[in-house]
Formats: sequence, C-alpha cells, structure tokens
Amino acid sequence: MAPDSGDIWHSNPFPLSPVVRLGPSADLGNVPVEAADSGNATIGTPTTAELTALVDDYLGSRPTGGRRGRVIALVGEFGLGKSHALRKVYADLSGLPDPLAMWIMDEPVQDMGRMYRDRLRGPGDTPQGKRAFEELVRNYYAYATANRVDTQGSDARLGALGEIAAGLRGGSLDPDKVVSALRYDPEVIHADLRGTLGEVTEHRRFATALALLQDPSFNRMVWEWLNGGEPAEPLRERGITEAIGPAAGQGGHEDPAGIDRVFDTLAVQAVLHGRVGKPYALLIDSLEKVLEWRDEHRRTFMDAFERLVNIYASRGGLLVFCVSPSGLGELRQSVHERLVQLWPSGFDERLTGELVAAYVHAGRGGSASPGGSRGGSRGASPDGSAGPFDAEALRLLYELTEGVPREVLKTCRQAWQLVEDKDRLEGGPGAVREVPAARVLQAVRDLHEGVARRQVEADVRKALDIGQWRIASRDPVPVRLSSPPGSREEVLHWLSPAPNAYLAVILTRSVLVADDAERIAAQVHGLRSAVRPGRCEVLLVVNGHVSQAMQDRLGRSLGSRPLVYRQGGFAESVDKALRKLDGRLADGRREEGLVQLGERMRRDLEQQTAELAELRRAMTSWAPEPRRRALPAAGERTASSPGAPAPLLVEGPPEPEPAALDLPGPVRSRFQEALAVLDTVTRRVAGKAVKRRTTATSAELGVLGCATLVRALTENFRGAVAAWHRAAVPGAPTERQWNELRRICREYESAVEVLPVHLLGSPGPPHPLTAARTVEVLAEEVWGTLSAAGVS
Repeated sequence: MAPDSGDIWHSNPFPLSPVVRLGPSADLGNVPVEAADSGNATIGTPTTAELTALVDDYLGSRPTGGRRGRVIALVGEFGLGKSHALRKVYADLSGLPDPLAMWIMDEPVQDMGRMYRDRLRGPGDTPQGKRAFEELVRNYYAYATANRVDTQGSDARLGALGEIAAGLRGGSLDPDKVVSALRYDPEVIHADLRGTLGEVTEHRRFATALALLQDPSFNRMVWEWLNGGEPAEPLRERGITEAIGPAAGQGGHEDPAGIDRVFDTLAVQAVLHGRVGKPYALLIDSLEKVLEWRDEHRRTFMDAFERLVNIYASRGGLLVFCVSPSGLGELRQSVHERLVQLWPSGFDERLTGELVAAYVHAGRGGSASPGGSRGGSRGASPDGSAGPFDAEALRLLYELTEGVPREVLKTCRQAWQLVEDKDRLEGGPGAVREVPAARVLQAVRDLHEGVARRQVEADVRKALDIGQWRIASRDPVPVRLSSPPGSREEVLHWLSPAPNAYLAVILTRSVLVADDAERIAAQVHGLRSAVRPGRCEVLLVVNGHVSQAMQDRLGRSLGSRPLVYRQGGFAESVDKALRKLDGRLADGRREEGLVQLGERMRRDLEQQTAELAELRRAMTSWAPEPRRRALPAAGERTASSPGAPAPLLVEGPPEPEPAALDLPGPVRSRFQEALAVLDTVTRRVAGKAVKRRTTATSAELGVLGCATLVRALTENFRGAVAAWHRAAVPGAPTERQWNELRRICREYESAVEVLPVHLLGSPGPPHPLTAARTVEVLAEEVWGTLSAAGVS
C-alpha cells in the first residue's frame, strides 16, 4: 500500500555517514546532528535492553566491602550498532543526578601519549571534574589517615580515636586538621598512600603527585602532569621525572613503555575511586584496532589491558568496550573469564521498519531520542509502511541489508536521494512522496557496484597468472550459451585443468532477487548440459552485492558459493577458489573412473562366472588318467573351446610380457611374485578337486573366480605401470607424471579392496605373506620402489 499522496518530504533525513564516534565533542551533545551520524534515533533491541540492565545493576550494587566491578564486551562485526549502544551508555551515565567519573577512549592508537594528551576524555577535562577529583584525593587521604588513627588506640586529649576515624571516613572531619592536632608526620600518610598504590603499579611517583595535589603551590603543576605534560622542575626534584604520555620515539613510533604509563594512570585513578566506594567507568570503542599494530606494541597493550580489566573487576569499576569477533579472540582466557559478552545482531523486519520510521519522523522535526533516550522513536504504520517507504520497499530493504543498521541507513539515504533527483529532473523541487521497491534495488546496486568491470576482469586475469591456469584452446559450448544476448552474466574464461574437464569463470552484477538467482542457475545448467556430465564446474564472481541468504541459495543451485568482489587480495581468493573447484573435478574424474572400473569388473565377473560354470561341467565329465594333466597355461585358449576360461594350473611362474620387461628389476620381480602367488592359489584349489575326483564346490569355484579376476587386474596394473614408465621423463618424472602414477596405484588398490581376497588363503610355506596381503600391498610397494629410485 503506497503512502498517502498528501505526505510530502523535502529533506533527506538519513545520515550521510552513519557512523557513531565517542571522541569528538560535537558527537556527544544532546542536539541531533543532522545528516552527520547514526545517533539521531535509538531503537530498543534485546542487546540494548540487556546492556542497560547490566549498567543499572552496577550502579545500584553497594554490597558490604565495596562496589562490585563489571567488565562488559560488545562483540560483533561492523555496522551492528556497537558504538551506538556504547554512546547510549555514555548518555545514560552523563545524565545521572550525581555524574560519575568517566573516561572515554574512542579507539586505541599506537601513539598512546598523544591519545592521552589530546583525545582521552576524563574528569580532568572540566573544572567540575578537577574539583571532583581533588575531593576524591582528599577522601582517599582521609581513609589513609583513618587507618593510621585506628592503630593508635585512644588519646585522653581527644577522646576515642575510633570516633575520629569514623568522622574521617564519613567526610565530616578535615584530615589536615586531624593530622595537625595529632601531630602525625604527613610523610607517614604519604608512605601509606604509596604502599597502597604499589600494589597496582611500580610507578610510585603517582603517590607523590597526589600528595602534592593538596598543596596549592603544587596544584597547577600536578594537574599539568596528570594531563600528559612534562613535569615541572619542582616535580622532577621530588622524583616525577617523566611525562605520563611520552613523546613519539625514534622513527615516529611510540615507545611501548608509553602504553604502560597511560594504563598505569587509569589504574591509579581506578584504585582511588574504588577505595572510597565511588562508581567510575571507562568506555573504549574499536578495540580491534590494536590488531593492526606491530607485534611488540600489540603484546604490550594486551598485557596492560589485562591488568586494567583485573583492576576494574576487583575494585568496583565499570569497563565497557566494543570489539570485533577477531579482536575478542586475541584476548587471553583470563580476560574472557572476567567478561560479560553481549553480541548485537542485525535487526529483524519489525525493528528495521522502526529504524526507518524513526529517521523519517526526526527529519520532519520530531523528537528522535538522540544518544539514547528510551522510547522516543515512532514505529512503522499499521500497513507496514514507514513514511514514504511502502511495505514492499521495507521488505526488500530488510532482506538485502540483513537488518544491519548501518547498511539500512546507507541504503535508505541513497534510495531517498534517487527519488529526489528524479523529481528535480522532472522540474519539481525535489519532493519525496514515495520510495518504491525499485528505488531500493537501484540504491543497493549504486552502493555496491562502484568498482569498474575492467578492474574486476584485471584481478581475475591476475589470479590466472598466479595459478598458471591453462585456458581452454576453444570454448566447449556455443557463444550463445556462455554469453546470452542481453544477459548480465558472461563467461570470462574457460579453463581446462585436465583433458575434457572445464572450469568456467562467470562474472555477474549484484544478485538481489529470486529472478536474478534463477536466471543464473538456468545459464549454469545449460553450460553443464552442453559439456560432458561431471566435467564442468563454475566459479561465479559477483561485482556487487549478494546477501548471505542469496549466497546460500546460489550455493545450493550452482554447487559452489559465489565469490563477491572485494578490493585487496581478491586475485588470491579467486586462485584459491579455482584450486578447490579443480580438486572437485579431479575427485569427480576419479569417482567416474572407479564407476567404470566397477562396471568392467562386474562384466568380467559375469564372464568368469560363466567360464567357471563351464569348468564345473567339464570337471564333472572328466575321468582321471594315469598321468597328471595340467590345465592350459595363463592367457591361453584351447582350440576346441574358444571361450574357455583362463587357465587355472601352471607348472611354473609365467614368463613376463614383453611390455613388462621395461620395468626396473625390483618392480618387475614384485609383479612376478604376486602373479606366482595367485597361480599357486589356483593350483592348490583345483588340485583339491582333482584329488577328490569330484567337481569343485561352490566355495572353491568362488576362490578360483576371485583369483582369476585378481590376476587379470594385476596384469592390467603391470601393463599400466609399464606404460607409465616408458612415458616418464628418464631420471626425473614431472609432477603431473607422479600424480598419474598415484592414480594408477590407487585404482588398483580400490579394485582389490572391493573383492573378497581374504578367501584366497595362504599360497604355501615359501611365501611369508598371505595371498590377500600380497596383492593388498602390491600398489604401495610399486609406488615406494619407483618414487624412492626416482625412476631411472
């Protein structure tokens, strides 16, 4: 249902760059930033609800012994709203009646000193924050003094010292006056402070700085140092000799020690807040940026971050950070054990409609709940539309973006702009009454098909160069099939990795709707039908957008998932994909060969069965003669019986065929031994029937048939190895020739495995192996002998 024609919009309400950052101050205000970021509307999701509940639980917990710490990780890929949720936490915490101390790190950088000086937002950034921190230090000082008082017992001049300690802890007494009245040495208190901080960091200069912060003559100098500046000379004289954030080291790279100094500062301030029971928070965005650092800096950061996580968890802090799944995987198991993980996901269709409706509403001057107000956005209409976006447009928007908020906003802005531009071309003011589904499709194409076709083709050619792929000498199908007239799909290359086997590389634009997928599947089916079955695989390269659901659909219909073009390393991805498809073709050829071998074996077995039946009839009518008569030798046919079976009795090992004489001596001997073993089995079984002067039993005929068939297979194997040996490069066969020998050996092994060779029994005392074992290891021995010798 289209929106009411009376509704007209004149300004694009969707952000130009839908990215939320925590750093810039303009991004942290309470006024919506028009067309600047994605913070102008907040949609309630299960993740944001759970995050809010965790933060509220942290703020409300005051168990005996101190506040309970909480470390929360927002984990997910880009565009899912992690930073938006983190900024909502900032807005909620900033809006508390009694704002808590909070530090913000929008993303870690290697130059931690510069980040600390210029970008790390904390309590010291404002006069109110400075006053609150100085009060915190005084409270900590009072706690240390109270501990000292508790150890002194009582004093008749001042009454119960316990009451004084309680007054210090409650903030009703001035610690400086108490120290003066009790005549305590201030250095004793400073030593207590240094001892406590020593549990956290070895940089005890913090204790000196915080003690001097109470002295008006040192206050400004200490604040300059705490804000990242170089220490003044009076501070140097008291042991504070280095800045918290050192300048960039040689070559413009930050000294890794600077990372430790910055984290030590955050740890010390966490200890101060935790000791007096005050809530405090640290928010870090884009933690995965650390993975791009050099190894030394990355390890230093991870060590320091682990220490900070432990401090926040054990001393009552709130640490919330955003990280990608790969970044989360880099954290140590000890950190994982302290985390509460939240995994934002793409919006469902309802939430997608609410997001679009909220921005449309904000564009008309509505209150859109910037930065995280709860429930300030207006949902989609009852008919499923959201402003000018009708129900079909929203359905497509959800399916194509998979509900990823950033992609939804980018697509909406582009679709809206297309409608505006069309109205202006027609002489209008750029008014928007309706954004139909067709404009959503066009917007997705415009956003994702920015790379020139020529560049994609160049990267595919680079992949062919990397793998030295053999391009087919001619196309195996007519041009009308590989590049149909008017089609957006085209076969860029026909590759022929093996004779009569083909790989087709097809380039297409975005695959957005079912019609696109069906058209591609029909073309691929036509290509495979025109080539010999099982001899064609297809790599579909998409220059544009394909949703995960559509990739799954194409994978089922094509037999392989499409490869979406991405700049950077795409040629290597194409080469890798082609190698996998080539391996699939090779597997198909082997399977086809095994099927053919099995069919040939079935025919041979049928023939042997017929011959054995003839043998049974012959032996039934056979009368024993005074002298033993041998059956025909291997490979002979009797003149009276042209179709007679292969002979079963030989008086000695057969002479090798002329072709086998070309084999190396050790290989030839192994074949002769195997054939002799099979002949011995044949003589033994047939001899039992002769001695009994009866026809052979069914079991004996089965053994004779198996031995005869295995002998035929062994002779074929020997012939194939001999042919390979004649064709191999003398002394140095090529890799392709070695692969061919492996294939010959595997085919023999596979053929033997499917036959009941265990029935053959033992050939007799001269042979250490059974007949079955002899033929089972023959291929392995042939391969080992030839590969070890290198073929001479």
